[in-house]
Amino acid sequence: NKLVRGWRSLTGKGNPPKPEHDDLPRDLPKARWRTVGSIRRYILLILMLGQTIVAGWYMKGILPYQGWSLVSLDEITRQTFVQTALQVMPYALQTSILLLFGILFCWVSAGFWTALMGFLELLTGRDKYRISGASAGNEPIEKGARTALVMPICNEDVPRVFAGLRATFESVAATGDLDRFDFFVLSDTNETDIAVAEQQAWLDVCRETKGFGKIFYRRRRRRVKRKSGNLDDFCRRWGGDYRYMVVLDADSVMSGECLTSLVRLMEATPDAGIIQTAPRASGMDTLYARMQQFATRVYGPLFTAGLHFWQLG
Repeated sequence: NKLVRGWRSLTGKGNPPKPEHDDLPRDLPKARWRTVGSIRRYILLILMLGQTIVAGWYMKGILPYQGWSLVSLDEITRQTFVQTALQVMPYALQTSILLLFGILFCWVSAGFWTALMGFLELLTGRDKYRISGASAGNEPIEKGARTALVMPICNEDVPRVFAGLRATFESVAATGDLDRFDFFVLSDTNETDIAVAEQQAWLDVCRETKGFGKIFYRRRRRRVKRKSGNLDDFCRRWGGDYRYMVVLDADSVMSGECLTSLVRLMEATPDAGIIQTAPRASGMDTLYARMQQFATRVYGPLFTAGLHFWQLG
């Protein structure tokens, strides 16, 4: 909302708070990948349109009505509107078929070029803009690189939520980098019994893992904009204290090795905005779901690599 942003700017609330733990400013390198990404996307667009035009030309050649040979301007002036409409209708339908064919083929063409470049990317592995776990290294995490692990919940299964949170906390503690992480449970629960159970579970987890001062619980009184509003409220209030943020689902469990690797990846590529992996189905039961799981395992990495090559993101 422009009016809200303008008012916040006038009242001095337009800028986010400065981090308290970053003593020295970070010199971010010039994001050359933006120019490269734009060039690659233009190339992809040209390839898609060129392939679609060629395919559309061949498609036009196999359609029954070629040119406007069956339509005569002299006949149109002497016949009724219904006769003219019946005479022109086949050409209009054929044109609609060509338009729909072009739109759908362009979509297929995007998948073709994405898969092709993904295959070449996986075959050579020489894209210098590629972000992978191999580029993280094992360097100690900088003291100022603090990370907030945020778990927004709302009327969830309390034992499952805090069991996953405890497993993640203990795994991070085992890495020796626990002082670089803080855990936040952001509750939007409106059921009183569940809210009480959440607070008791938080106390139990903190007591058993000695997580007081590292695991925080907060329940909002006003549930504005649901999950996105919950995260927005956290970022406005405490986001300035952290360099990075990991958003967990209510049933998420992550290993400490994975989380520290993510932080090292962000440190190694400071101009990256978001680092995420490709989703994969697992543990499916039905036949159709198993087919989907097999498909994501077979060509999921292919399309993921292709999307990264063209979009650099």
